[in-house]
Amino acid sequence: MSYVNLKGILLDAKKQGYAVGAFNIVDYITTSAVVKAAKNKRSPVIIQTSTKTVALYGYKPIVSWVKTLAEDTDIPVALHLDHCKDLDMIKKCIDAGWSSVMIDASSLPLDDNIEMTKKVVNMAKGKDVTVEGELGAIVGVEDDIFVNEQASHLADPDTCVKYVAATGIDVLAPAIGTAHGIYHKEPNVNFDLLHEIANRVNVPLAIHGGTGLSDDVFKKCIACGGDKINISTEIKHIFRDSFEEYYRANPTDYEPVKAIEYVENQTMHRVESFMNIFGSANKV
Repeated sequence: MSYVNLKGILLDAKKQGYAVGAFNIVDYITTSAVVKAAKNKRSPVIIQTSTKTVALYGYKPIVSWVKTLAEDTDIPVALHLDHCKDLDMIKKCIDAGWSSVMIDASSLPLDDNIEMTKKVVNMAKGKDVTVEGELGAIVGVEDDIFVNEQASHLADPDTCVKYVAATGIDVLAPAIGTAHGIYHKEPNVNFDLLHEIANRVNVPLAIHGGTGLSDDVFKKCIACGGDKINISTEIKHIFRDSFEEYYRANPTDYEPVKAIEYVENQTMHRVESFMNIFGSANKV
């Protein structure tokens, strides 16, 4: 079984100059599609779960899906909890078998963010679980977290150095101008800021708000130090749109398996295309 945390796969990405996709799944079918894409592309992959997804399915079923799928491959597969503010949920995910978790205390004052992050790092200690933390405020909606443009702000490099040193996190998500959800205008990504942070901290960097970025922006983010790229909204859109496409083309078909297979294939092919863009294909 190739069930891993984020540390090894992201350090390899940083060394070799590519990024690993973190794909927010919505059910077993999308989980299977992401792992199949990773197998087809010989790419490491991160299965990412929102707090809503965890609340819907429960802790044990999701871990079972991912570990069962990972058993059938030699591809590194990580299971990561995305944007969680609830320490109790984080602890339950760690205890249930998640290999990585994110504490999002970025809305708090820096000292409080540090203290809350340290609590999660201590929870993960000795359990082979990696921890991601966030600095700055990333605009848009992710799960139940909403940040408008007026409240958004970019990460400060000096603060990033202090935060990483004080907390001992494994991955840092700095706000650099990307946004959660759908872009309604061209994003103003601060590549120079990303490059400076990458040069000053000793941990991999996560780029949030990947849905809707152009191939060129992705590649520039990776060249400037992005090691993990989150794709969430696009998976949700593929999930719904694929069902609608299938039933528009087959209005009298009431065999769910065919529709599910169509959704899985559409998701798999799009994830494969991201792996090509991110440069992670053929890295295993």
